[in-house]
Amino acid sequence: MKVTKEIVYGLMGSVLSSNLGDAVATPVCHLEWWDLCCGPDKYVAISAPRGHAKSTAVTMGYGLATLLFRERKFMLLVSDTESQSSLFLGAIKQQLTENEDLINMFGIKRDEKGVVKFVKETETDIIVEFENGDKFRIIAKGGEQKMRGLIWNGSRPDIVICDDMENDEAVMNSDRRKKFRRWFFGALLPCLSDNGIVRMVGTILHMDSLLESLMPREGDRKTIVEDLKMYNLGRGMWKSVKYRGHNHDFSKILWPEKKTAQWFMDYRNECIRLGMPDVYSQEILNIPLDEASAYFKKVDFVPITEEDKRLKLNYYITADLAIAQNNQADYSVFLVAGVDENKRIHVVQVIRERLDGQEIVDTILALQRIHSPEAFGVEDMQVSKSIGPFLREEMFKTNTFINLIPLKHGGKDKIARGRSIQARMRAKGVKFDKEADWYQTLEDECVRFPRDRHDDQVDCLAYLGMMLDKLIEAPTQEEQNEDEYQEALHEHGYDQRGRSAVTGY
Repeated sequence: MKVTKEIVYGLMGSVLSSNLGDAVATPVCHLEWWDLCCGPDKYVAISAPRGHAKSTAVTMGYGLATLLFRERKFMLLVSDTESQSSLFLGAIKQQLTENEDLINMFGIKRDEKGVVKFVKETETDIIVEFENGDKFRIIAKGGEQKMRGLIWNGSRPDIVICDDMENDEAVMNSDRRKKFRRWFFGALLPCLSDNGIVRMVGTILHMDSLLESLMPREGDRKTIVEDLKMYNLGRGMWKSVKYRGHNHDFSKILWPEKKTAQWFMDYRNECIRLGMPDVYSQEILNIPLDEASAYFKKVDFVPITEEDKRLKLNYYITADLAIAQNNQADYSVFLVAGVDENKRIHVVQVIRERLDGQEIVDTILALQRIHSPEAFGVEDMQVSKSIGPFLREEMFKTNTFINLIPLKHGGKDKIARGRSIQARMRAKGVKFDKEADWYQTLEDECVRFPRDRHDDQVDCLAYLGMMLDKLIEAPTQEEQNEDEYQEALHEHGYDQRGRSAVTGY
């Protein structure tokens, strides 16, 4: 039988809810999730806030319906760990063995004592038989586990349900995010049968998480943004939708029968009181960022004024290099900053491109010729193991020499490395050319750090702060006037005592 949202709704309301405890009225969003899951799309992804019964509605309700009504017969249930997915499977097993209404309605086979006995039963694998001889199987797996060889009765899984596959610790590491994405597309999806489907639910934990990469883009002209959800049904191979717990003024609530506006306001205030507003933003608004606790805040970005542009500056440049040019590679970033007599930093140029080795060296030499920086900082490993020998050769060829400073992170992580520049920005000691075309990309990356897809520009800023902790101050206006006076004397043949350099008088 073809499962529809009405069938799932009826199953949940008349059979499953009696065994689920504190049941409340079914929210509109559950009906929307079931409609998406029951649709013809092969790949569906749903992100929603915590506490809105995603697992109950999709994994339990929709997942069981497809098996009990014989629409599907081989389910692969995947969560972030095998133990977590086995808990989901345990909840399903409890329904299949203890819910008498369900057992009788669907004719699940019992033994001679009237007890439901599975054909196979382990913590992570069950095979259930009906009285007419039909069977279905559910296997529970954890993220990044081996997926090869998943064949039962000559068929691969015809439904994969992914429930909270990512966790907070894993998503904070760039390498682990990339590894997990490769496993998902390179191992999990290929294990699906030709007519198989994937249904994914979870909460967004990082701006570069797998689930977020499947979500609609807010700036896309095809994306529809409403008070409580955002969707773009025409984007790529995935049909996806992202929900939030409430709108901006709490006048609309995703599940008002369960969580009221007052509950949300109280919870938000408590998170703020405990210094964790980002937790509320992530868990309730489905946005893993919060301006109140952001590492860099929008107010930290002070604009360069016209008066600032006339100041005498000593220039410094830092670079964060990425040699690979494929689309998944990070960017090579060059950040040019000047320091005035009051130790204020003026960020005047940022170059962010995917460059090969030759282009990187050419850019370094060009920046040296244009700005004549006091120091050019590049991470030590990037110099010694990639461009170092080639750069030295080009410096001699072009007669352009650089005060190259190999920067060491000293074992500090990215957050610790950025503390110096963060403190300077918080004290309004860093200014930015906000009219430049590169500026908005820089600000966007900074305010989303450390949960953005890229952090190359943040690395450059961090190294700038570390390098300038030992900065040589720019000359004061008085010192500059004195230098100009002495240069004028020298040009007219007088030394500092007014004596002619020619006659000696």
